[in-house]
Amino acid sequence: MTNKPNNQQIDYEGDFVKETKIKSLTKEQREDLIKRLWELQEHKCKICGKPIDLSIHEVDIDHIVSLDLGGLDDENNWGVVHAEHNKIKGNRDLQLMSYIFNFREYMEKYLRVKKEFILGDALNEFYPERDRNNTVEFELTESQSQNQIKVSYPTGNVETYPVLADERDNLVKSFVAMVPFEYVYHDSSINPRSIIDLEPLIEEFYYKHPQLQPCLAYVKFDGIKGKSNIWVFDGQHKAAAQLYLRNEKLLVRVFINPDIDKIKLTNFRAHTIVAQVHFPQLIQDKVGYSLFKLEFEKWKEKADVERQSEEDFLRETEDKDQYRIFLQNYLKYRVLFSEGGQKNKILNYTETVTARSKKFPLVYETLNRTFFRLFLYLKPASEPIQDSEKYRTLEMKNLSNFMEIFTEEVLEKKFEVKDGAIFKIEEKIRDDPNSVPDAHLIAYRMCRAPAMTVYLTEVKKAIAWLLRSRNKYINNKWGDDRVFWCKIDDDEWRKIRRMIQVINQHKIWREKENEEVLRGLYSTKQKDWVELLIEGRLPGRTERYFSQLTSQKIYDEAIKV
Repeated sequence: MTNKPNNQQIDYEGDFVKETKIKSLTKEQREDLIKRLWELQEHKCKICGKPIDLSIHEVDIDHIVSLDLGGLDDENNWGVVHAEHNKIKGNRDLQLMSYIFNFREYMEKYLRVKKEFILGDALNEFYPERDRNNTVEFELTESQSQNQIKVSYPTGNVETYPVLADERDNLVKSFVAMVPFEYVYHDSSINPRSIIDLEPLIEEFYYKHPQLQPCLAYVKFDGIKGKSNIWVFDGQHKAAAQLYLRNEKLLVRVFINPDIDKIKLTNFRAHTIVAQVHFPQLIQDKVGYSLFKLEFEKWKEKADVERQSEEDFLRETEDKDQYRIFLQNYLKYRVLFSEGGQKNKILNYTETVTARSKKFPLVYETLNRTFFRLFLYLKPASEPIQDSEKYRTLEMKNLSNFMEIFTEEVLEKKFEVKDGAIFKIEEKIRDDPNSVPDAHLIAYRMCRAPAMTVYLTEVKKAIAWLLRSRNKYINNKWGDDRVFWCKIDDDEWRKIRRMIQVINQHKIWREKENEEVLRGLYSTKQKDWVELLIEGRLPGRTERYFSQLTSQKIYDEAIKV
């Protein structure tokens, strides 16, 4: 509640409305209370922890722990906060909001320098001084009645747990324990899923809803006794939520000396093929990339690379259908991330966690439907490995470069990434044609999936004509489905860049007032965009309204450069 005397504080408990004592304070009492709380809190907001200047900031008083969670309605349970934070907290109390703001602060810190924020990042924030030497000692003992594992922590604390063996595979052994967070690490090679969507789970655990399933982890040591880190590889949202709530221990099922490759594959299947909650597609590609690379490199060591091919690898692999998908994951991920981990610029404008976005102009599925489906050869190659490997490398490098050109011409310094950046943007244009900057609007419209599919199909044809005309392909048929299987020189890249500029300069993206055109631009049907872009007419009409964006037109304009 604010320091304005006519405001009232009301808490809700079940179906009953409970008025608090704060309501009865006079203006003078309220101001005195604010000053006392402000001094007690060392002049800092109870939610965000940042300074409060009473001469500048509007403030509220609210309960640290809500009344329905047993918090008292007195000064010992009241806090002073920035009013702007209190207005958006809903029914959350100040203690919960302080945990959530702490999470947001860490998350935003990481997102400023990279796309993701994972459990390992959160653990590093809470335990910045520790290193990989922060290990725990394990000792297995066997008896006729019960196998056990003794866990000895550096603090001197020792715990003993029964060892559980899988009935179908007695080599799979594990134990269940409450593990101190300071000894928990995150294996992101198995499950690199981002935790940026953590807030609802922080709230779930805050309200004491139980953890129904343990997190999954593993330890690795030689023989029956040794030291290891405790590596969490699944359930990182559960782990992170409890970490931000300042829990000291985490419930985990810990696998003992497992086959890590098998764990990685099983976890991938759990989040894709048999999943109720699926990995985001980028995470599938990252894990699939790792799984394919591992097995393919092993296979190549024994293969005849002058004769055998990617097709042979799949033919000889036990789960060939799964590894066919892993091949696709591998190719896509290598386009987006170099071997050194450098990410493609287009990811700065792509939602990679959820299927929809109000912030980014692109979602990951749009990249799948356009750049990857059109420009990557996603089938296993029949050419010998010594040849195909060279052209695969060129293909991935070329597509990565093409996507960066697209980003530079369409998005960079043009589309402003922020919350609500694309929310009801066409409605805003109808209400006020000048409400959205031209460059931002053009970028948004060009990134609509049905439009991109149509014009990038034409660009692909134009690129193939360009490269065929210069005899760039070893096999001329590659221009049909392997358009980037060749070396591309600087002059050719200038012409390819010009192709994107031709698309970008078309007047259709700039329309703000013609209602019939605006309705067409709002269409999600690909056939409507074929009419708009390729035929140059409005859906269902016969007369031509726009110039045509055919592959021939794109090619003709590009070769003038």
